[in-house]
Amino acid sequence: MSLTLRPWQLMLITIASGILGAFFAGLFQGSPGLAQGEAAGPQAQKAIVTNELRLVDDKGITRLVMALVLGKPRLLMLDEQGQYRLELGLGTSGEPRVWLRDKDGASKAQMALTPEGLPSFALADQKGNDRAVLALTKEGNPTFVLRDRAGKDRVAVWRGMEDEGVALADDKGMPIAYLTAKDGEAPVLSH
Repeated sequence: MSLTLRPWQLMLITIASGILGAFFAGLFQGSPGLAQGEAAGPQAQKAIVTNELRLVDDKGITRLVMALVLGKPRLLMLDEQGQYRLELGLGTSGEPRVWLRDKDGASKAQMALTPEGLPSFALADQKGNDRAVLALTKEGNPTFVLRDRAGKDRVAVWRGMEDEGVALADDKGMPIAYLTAKDGEAPVLSH
């Protein structure tokens, strides 16, 4: 007896063979899927383990990086030219920090908690030197320091538990004049 198959019948048998082959391969290999009664579709991963994760735009330019920097986690956002502009992460002592960078990638503003958990906000010049720092003391009192290009404290403003004041310093960072006032008392100028 001779069996003649038409082309569409041959195509149907080929497709059916492929489906049955995949079904039985999954059944014998123990892989999840239709063979074990699960719904078809991609399986969601619970975790991705990697050293670095990069997101790129449609031009292939890296725009976001999640990585370890000096062993600490960082999230770095880049502009269209590939320059780092915003950075979130942990500092050397594990304290949280935010860095704002200019178009050349230089850190110009930094917000952080000190290792003791105190808030600090710093503004930096083009060379990365802190020029203005606003912070709280461990007692919760505000301080504001202005520094020269060499990094020396030149002006300090503070509010303490019992007094407040302004101090001026010379180019070596040595105090040369103070204006202090205690609550309910006249201000005192010293030099």
